[in-house]
Amino acid sequence: MKTNLILIRHGYSTANEADVFAGFYDAELTAKGMRQAEKCADALKDEYIDAVYASDLRRAFRTAEPVAASHGLPLIPEPGMREIFAGEWEGLTFRALAERFPEDVHVWMTDIGNSRCTGGESVKEFSARILSTVDRIAAANAGKTVCIGTHATPIRAVCTAAAGLPAGRMAEIPWVRNASISRFVWEDGVLTAVSVGETAHLGDDETPPLPVTLDPEE
Repeated sequence: MKTNLILIRHGYSTANEADVFAGFYDAELTAKGMRQAEKCADALKDEYIDAVYASDLRRAFRTAEPVAASHGLPLIPEPGMREIFAGEWEGLTFRALAERFPEDVHVWMTDIGNSRCTGGESVKEFSARILSTVDRIAAANAGKTVCIGTHATPIRAVCTAAAGLPAGRMAEIPWVRNASISRFVWEDGVLTAVSVGETAHLGDDETPPLPVTLDPEE
């Protein structure tokens, strides 16, 4: 039986604003991030949603709160949908990471699917966690529509799987923007992408997919 999944990347956070690698670091939403969360709720208000889950990290949880509220549903915390555990990278700016861990950061930037945050999760370990959590949520809500508030790398992991690629080829999948909406169908453990990275609902509150310090065009 099919489960419809709506994944929302968290709104613009204090970590995004400071160009910090957050991981499990529990950053809050900025005022812009809160506006983005409300715009996500408005975009989804007329859609039938059976359940709303979210990473228990505040930036994702706060983003999903207006969605749950607008549908009169409880917001279910799900630690399995957290961002990658970044170990020694947690809370450091991207410039500091490049200076302190140049080799590991280079692999992250050029071959993310085969990288490991120094002292933290590898992307392959992380992807297994995310996909296992998605499978569990989807199986528990067979035939329903579920919204999940989460983070950029988890959505990239789901997109990688939906493209039929192993985690090691994640570099072929682009990042999505803050407060973007991505839709998938799950059936018997197989994910199919319907749309990825919707941002039309954000208007003037749309933000870049990457920090300036990590944007190859900068």
